[in-house]
Amino acid sequence: MIKVLLINPPLTVTERYGTEMKEFGGVSEPLGLAYIAGNLEKNGFRVGIVDAPPQEVSIEDIVTHHIDEEITLVGITFLSPMFDSVRKLANRIKELHPNVKIIVGGPHPSALPEDTLKEIQSIDYVCIGEGERTIVEVAEFLSGEREIKDIKGLAYKNSNGVRINEPRPIEKNLDTLPKPSRHLLPMTKYKLTGSRTKGSGFCPTIILARGCPFDCQFCSHPFGKTFRHHSVERIIGEIEELVENYGTRQINFEADTLTIDKRFVVELCQRIIDRKLDISWTCESRMDTIDEEMLRIMKKAGCWQISYGVESGSQRLLDIIHKGITKEKVIETFKITKKIGISIRGFFMLGLPTETVEESYQTIKFAKKLNPLWAQFTVTIPYPGTPMFAQLDKEGSIRHYDWSNYNTWGGWADKMLPYVPEGRTENELKNLQKKAMRMYYMRPGAFFNQLKTISSYDDIKKLAKGFIILVKTKMEANRELKG
Repeated sequence: MIKVLLINPPLTVTERYGTEMKEFGGVSEPLGLAYIAGNLEKNGFRVGIVDAPPQEVSIEDIVTHHIDEEITLVGITFLSPMFDSVRKLANRIKELHPNVKIIVGGPHPSALPEDTLKEIQSIDYVCIGEGERTIVEVAEFLSGEREIKDIKGLAYKNSNGVRINEPRPIEKNLDTLPKPSRHLLPMTKYKLTGSRTKGSGFCPTIILARGCPFDCQFCSHPFGKTFRHHSVERIIGEIEELVENYGTRQINFEADTLTIDKRFVVELCQRIIDRKLDISWTCESRMDTIDEEMLRIMKKAGCWQISYGVESGSQRLLDIIHKGITKEKVIETFKITKKIGISIRGFFMLGLPTETVEESYQTIKFAKKLNPLWAQFTVTIPYPGTPMFAQLDKEGSIRHYDWSNYNTWGGWADKMLPYVPEGRTENELKNLQKKAMRMYYMRPGAFFNQLKTISSYDDIKKLAKGFIILVKTKMEANRELKG
């Protein structure tokens, strides 16, 4: 059997969040690779994982110390901001190991398979969409057991250029996939973003479901629009393994739209309660899929925080991006969630298409009115594969295609923004991202809300670092004005 190496490429927290915000940046498990590894192991293939960010492994370390003569296939997952890192890594692999085949997957290559193969000549194959079955079949092809033309969901180069095979159907029953191979990951090195954890940052993730049927224009739907979830029994088993093997006390429940299936959520929560699993958990949800009854049992089962995507304080913009929700519904859901005693983390976007300066400030004002414990303000990035990208690209509004600058934290990481609404400037938007944080958190109400959550020394350090960052950026802004 051939040997496969799966790689999460080098990308530092500083590169993602900037020098100032890196303290709040998270490093979570590449569960997509772990799922793929699990299926490779199930089918008898030898497999390893290199997770470069938490292991602090460089490209040179990977090609010289982790790739040997036994490895036939290297799989690399990546998002758009990782593009330059992946190109350097793939080129270096081919330089030192010319016989090794390279397959890439993830949101960016899935959205642009042909472009990816042309822009990074060292890549042999692109896995489009869910990769658990595809990579096994590629490994079988390299073992002489299958024809490449028959592998669904695969793009590759041939004598005629680039061939894209028939799409692979979504995995309808997620329980047919083996559990992610966490034993191949450096589990003790992971921590979520500071705003998503209590005390210590160690908070593993469990993927509960895939797929989202909604039509937000900024989303690429990497797992399709059909909602599918693991069985409650499977999820409970993963929780118990994390508790037993890693001493886990808090977990991130990952799903594109967790609460869309109320019966599933209620059953899962009831099982957690019945099994007396002493865990706290956080999740993300849409505000129009929540009700008070569901929130109550979620709270009882250990849910301490929900992240809601509010996006904008302008109803005009919410309609343009097909959010499918009203500001009144947002206010109502925040009110109910707080009433139940679940903390809220709100997501807000600045620089949406056609957004005016006034509307940007409406969003900041709306965030203050909603007053979640944590508010995250990101710069709008039209990622490949999203309807937003397709529309702006058609209009000629995309400023550049330097994928490594496609970063929603561009104001903090000082990236070159790929899109700026007409009449706005890049510097204004980047400065506004920092100003929004100051306007939100440097309020007495926000400060006291944070104080009430302190339960450990780690919480104190986290809040102190955040305050220092805000003061520092305020001083920098004042110097720029005087200059």
